[in-house]
Amino acid sequence: MGLQMTNGLARLDALESVTDRRRETRHAARASARLDSSRGESAVVLLADVSTHGCAVSIEQPWLRAGAFVSIAIVQEQGLQTPPLQAIVRWVREGSAGMEFLAPIPADRTEWHDLMG
Repeated sequence: MGLQMTNGLARLDALESVTDRRRETRHAARASARLDSSRGESAVVLLADVSTHGCAVSIEQPWLRAGAFVSIAIVQEQGLQTPPLQAIVRWVREGSAGMEFLAPIPADRTEWHDLMG
């Protein structure tokens, strides 16, 4: 019984250390985006939050897995989309996914920076 408790606490400590490693605060965002996998799957998703180094989206697609490489582009008016950013999916759970951009959002990508207010 004590071993189970220790394992649970170890997992909790690991989750807390992941949260502590975030480089900056994420900003709540509400924008449509297109997510494309490196295997050809795609979906329109809703951005939930964004930072210079990553974002979280609402998604209900069974093909999305942690560790997958994806591209994500903001969908603008009339269905136009901005050039995509490359990312790796870090987690998927309960209709949401979090991803880390392979490079920080460039300063000239104002459509992303505008979401961070």
